[in-house]
Amino acid sequence: MSDTPPTSVAPLVERFFRHEAGRLVSVLTRFFGWRHFELVEDMVQATLIEALQAWRVRLPENPSAWVYQIARRKTIDALRRDQTGRRIAAELGRGPDHAADDLADLFLDSEIADSQLRMIFACCHPDLARENQLALTLKALCGFSHSEIARALLLGEETVKKRLQRATRGLAERGLALEPPPVEELLPRLDAVHQVLYLLFNEGYASSSGTSAIRADLCEEAARLCYLLCSHPRFCEPATHALLALMLFHAARFESRTDAAGAVLLLEEQDRSRWDHGLIRRAQAHLVQAAQGTVVSRYHLEAGIASYHCLAPSYAETDWSAILGLYDLLLRAHPSPVYVLNRAVVVSQLQGPLAAIRELESEIPASVRDHYFLFDAVLGEFYRRVGDLTRARELLEAARAKTDSPFDLQIIDRRLATCLRDAVPPAITTVASRRGTHSAN
Repeated sequence: MSDTPPTSVAPLVERFFRHEAGRLVSVLTRFFGWRHFELVEDMVQATLIEALQAWRVRLPENPSAWVYQIARRKTIDALRRDQTGRRIAAELGRGPDHAADDLADLFLDSEIADSQLRMIFACCHPDLARENQLALTLKALCGFSHSEIARALLLGEETVKKRLQRATRGLAERGLALEPPPVEELLPRLDAVHQVLYLLFNEGYASSSGTSAIRADLCEEAARLCYLLCSHPRFCEPATHALLALMLFHAARFESRTDAAGAVLLLEEQDRSRWDHGLIRRAQAHLVQAAQGTVVSRYHLEAGIASYHCLAPSYAETDWSAILGLYDLLLRAHPSPVYVLNRAVVVSQLQGPLAAIRELESEIPASVRDHYFLFDAVLGEFYRRVGDLTRARELLEAARAKTDSPFDLQIIDRRLATCLRDAVPPAITTVASRRGTHSAN
């Protein structure tokens, strides 16, 4: 243990667990099997509580080994209380002195040097449907809550819970372990891994929980893992470079996305002199590398959109026509209500809010609208622009009821206040630009 007590252990433990919890869950799941996945999650959370208490007095010299040892012991103790788990507990109940060796053994792999990345490949198992792969990986390895997964995948929380249950049950029934796949099975999983990293960055870019509008730690982790893929001869595909370019374009604007009080600033409100032009140049370089292939992925198109925003001299001088063309390509190849929504924002810039209203009301199905507060928020903004303040308030109130993010609520409340003052600003400021790595905020 370290002799220096921390001044405030809670933030330290929170940061540590956000980075380590996924890896810890994956390691213990490999030991105990998928049928004990929920028990492992519970024991990891219990270990967090114990760390909050123990680390107030003294920090461990090796925090990773400490939490692994405690969580493993708690899981074994819980299994011993269950008759069917006693045999497993006896087999796995080796002494705690092996903790550091276990960690080293589990994370040795010459093919993928990063343990977190290896486990993401492992979770993206081809026997699972893609939507279940994503839910499982975000939960088990990225530490997402059910509500965060629901927001990321535009689903209800109950649907997310069912998908996770199906995924873990299916893996347990097939006797599949959380093992990194052999070399020949890695490349077919790359697209799913891209999507996991995209969603991880997206949650950090517009955090749906916590005390900060931007979770820089999540964005940095997603970009770091994507950079590792770009640096690996097997995975440096054009789509990988395009995804990293997309992340870097958005990371370049982090410093300008909030004001001194932490309130979110939308794209047209941001001070472009605060943008990191070094990151923009790096993003451009990766976008050039992404152009070497023959296939255009969604990440190519989204990075192209982000580049138009980053390279525009001002908000008014943005090439909206070029961006509209890229959204048209996205919608043809990858239909998504998110793209429909963002395309409508571009249409409002080119043709006015009435055209955008007609497009949105005809395109977004009710099933999506039920779980996607941004539909009501953006549509309410358009109605405010055309002067129908009653309808605008109705939609903004509906949006408000569908999100508990303090930062989304803050933006919605600003729009409601504008409606109450019966003022229509000259330029659209849409909440849509806050969400999603493909967005303009």
